[in-house]
Amino acid sequence: MSWIIGAVGRCSVELQKKIESFTKSKLVEYREDNFVVFAGGNDKTCLFEVNELSTERFITVGIGIKNDENKTRFMQACDWENVSSSSSAQKLDGHFVNVRWNDNEVKIFTDVLGLRDIYFTRMSKEVFVFSTRGDWLSKICDSEINLKEFGSRWLLFNQISDRSIFTNVERVSGGTSVIVSRPNTSFTVNKFTWLPKFESEHVPIEEHSRQLNRLIHFPFSSSHQITLSLSGGMDSRLILSSLLNGKNRNWYAHTFGNNNHPDSVVAQKISGDLGIKHEQINLDLPTIDTFLSEAAEYVSLTNVNNAVTGYLQLRNYKSLIGRNEVVVDGGFGEIWRREFFNRLLIKGRRELINRNIDGMIPYLQVHHANIFTEEIQKSLLAGCKEQLEDIIEILPKAELTGVENWIDLFAIKTRLSNYYSSAQIHLDGWVFSYMPFIQPNILSNLFNVTLTERKNGKMFREVIKQNNKSLVKYPLAKGQYSHPFFLNTIQSRVWNAAYKKLRFKMYDDRSQEKLIYLLSPFIQDTIASSGVKNCGYYDYPKLLHLSNTISKRSATASDLHELDWWLSFELFRQGLNNPFVKNN
Repeated sequence: MSWIIGAVGRCSVELQKKIESFTKSKLVEYREDNFVVFAGGNDKTCLFEVNELSTERFITVGIGIKNDENKTRFMQACDWENVSSSSSAQKLDGHFVNVRWNDNEVKIFTDVLGLRDIYFTRMSKEVFVFSTRGDWLSKICDSEINLKEFGSRWLLFNQISDRSIFTNVERVSGGTSVIVSRPNTSFTVNKFTWLPKFESEHVPIEEHSRQLNRLIHFPFSSSHQITLSLSGGMDSRLILSSLLNGKNRNWYAHTFGNNNHPDSVVAQKISGDLGIKHEQINLDLPTIDTFLSEAAEYVSLTNVNNAVTGYLQLRNYKSLIGRNEVVVDGGFGEIWRREFFNRLLIKGRRELINRNIDGMIPYLQVHHANIFTEEIQKSLLAGCKEQLEDIIEILPKAELTGVENWIDLFAIKTRLSNYYSSAQIHLDGWVFSYMPFIQPNILSNLFNVTLTERKNGKMFREVIKQNNKSLVKYPLAKGQYSHPFFLNTIQSRVWNAAYKKLRFKMYDDRSQEKLIYLLSPFIQDTIASSGVKNCGYYDYPKLLHLSNTISKRSATASDLHELDWWLSFELFRQGLNNPFVKNN
C-alpha cells in the first residue's frame, strides 16, 4: 500500500527507532525539531511536496479526482497544493489521505466516503503519532484488539462502526479532519458525516448514464490506458458497454482466476466474439513460506477482511504492477441494483422498523468460524449490538426514508469504510485503480433514482442495452453458476438454487480445500504451539478438533471454512504480537 507515518512533538530516540522500523520502502522523509514524517509504497499513489522553502508542505496517499467545469481529471501534486482546508477536500472524488503542515500546525484530511483512513495515538502529552497503518501504531503503543469494535467485523457482514479496532488508537475516516498544533501537540477532531441527496429532482437513467460515462472515460483525456477488471457479472459489463460505446480504444480487459470459472468463461466468450483485447491472469501458487508471508501482510493491512484463501485471487493483481495504466473496477455497483442486506429487508423488516437490535442481528450475521471462548463470543456480540444502536441513532428513521433506502444508506455508511476501503488500500500499494460507482459526486444521486429503476438491475440492464445491445445475449456469472441475462434478482437466485439442488455445478471450485491441505503442516504446528494454547481468545478443544480433521484428511466443507478464517485471524494476531517488523 501507499502509507504515511509520522509524529508531532519531541520523540525519544526509542520512539524514533520504532517509527523508522516501518519505513523500508519510503519515498520521502521530512524532519524538523518537533516533527517527522515518512511516506512510501507505490509512487503512483503517493504524491508529495516537501520543499523546505514552501510555506506549507504535504503528502497525499491514494487518488484524488477533481471536477472542473465538466472536466474530470486525476489530481497531480500541484493540485494538492491548493487543498488547504477540510471543506476543499470534501468536494473531491477519489480516495485519499492528505497530511499537510506548516510552522504552526499539522492538518489531516480524509475522503468523504472513508475509502482511505488514518490513525493516531498519544504516546504522551507531548507526542502525537499518526499513520495510515493502524496495526503499526498498535505495535508502537503496545495496544490490543478492541474485541467490542472487532465484534461486527467477525460476526456480521462487516464492521459497523468507523472506530479503530485497536485499544489506545483512534481512527480518522469519512471526511473527518484533524488539526494538531505545533509544538504543544494539542489537537482538534472535526467530525464530518457525508449523506447523499434526498428529495431532489429525479435523475433519469439517461443522466445517470452520462455521469457514469464521464467517470469511466476521463482517464483517456490524460492519455492513460485503461484496463477493465472484467468478470461475468453485471457491474463490469456496464463499464464494458460504456467503453465499447466510446471512440477511444486505448483500453483492454483482464480477468483473474481459473480459465474454467464461470466469470472467466463468460469474459473470454464476450472478448473473443467482440474482438476485445483480453488477458486471463491466474498466477501460480508461490512457495508456502512466501504465500504465508504475503497473506500475513494482507490480513494485517486489511484487519482480517477475508479468509486466507481469499488472498489467492487478490494476489493476481501482482501481475499488473509496474504497468503504466489505470485499473477500472466495478466494485460496489451492487448499491445501484439494490442488492445489499436483502435478508434484513425481506425477513427482518419488522425488526428494523421497530429498531429491535436483537431481532436485526440474525439477518446481518455471516458465519466465519466459531473458534472463540464463550466469554469472548459474548464480548464480540455485545460490540455488534452497541455499534448497531449507534448507527441507528445517526441515520434517519427507516419509516421516513423507506426501508429499502435506509438499508442502502446503511450499506454506504458501513460497508464502504469497513470492507471496500480495505480492498482499495491494498490495491494502492500495487496499482493505480479506482471504482467509478462509488465516487461521491455520482453516489450522492443514488436516492434520486427511483427504487423501481434500481431494483433487479433494471437501470443497469437499460444502460447496457443502450450502449451495446449485443452484450445482453451473454449470461451473467454468479459464484459457481451462470444464468441468462434477462433474469431478475429473484429469478436468478431460483435458477441457481435449482442447479444446486440438482447437484449440478458449472464449476467445482476446490481451491480452498487444496490450499488448506497444503498449509496443513503449518496449521497443525501453529495450533499445537504454546502461543495458541495459552491464548485466552480460543476455544482450544475446538481448534484441536479442526486440526485433527485435516490430519486425518476428513475435514468437511464447514471445517475447511472455519480453518480458513481461523488462520486469517491467527496471522493477524501474530502480526500484532511481533512488533517492528519492516514492511516490504
